[in-house]
Amino acid sequence: MKIIKIIIALVVMGISVYGLSTKDFSYGPISYLLLGIFIAIIGIDEFKTKGKNSWGMFFMLASLLIIVMALFSF
Repeated sequence: MKIIKIIIALVVMGISVYGLSTKDFSYGPISYLLLGIFIAIIGIDEFKTKGKNSWGMFFMLASLLIIVMALFSF
């Protein structure tokens, strides 16, 4: 799971840097979708390690909101 988080984080950063440097924001929804998946993975890890009394639920709700907004922007 740690390798997946690193890969997704690097892809999101790469897409974001590309968009900012070239002023081409057509890949923004893909970046938002991957960001939502990344935050969902963080939320799952929080649930696994700390249980229900953690920030896991907040991360899951935030990721759901980001993913829905990214899907509406396609």
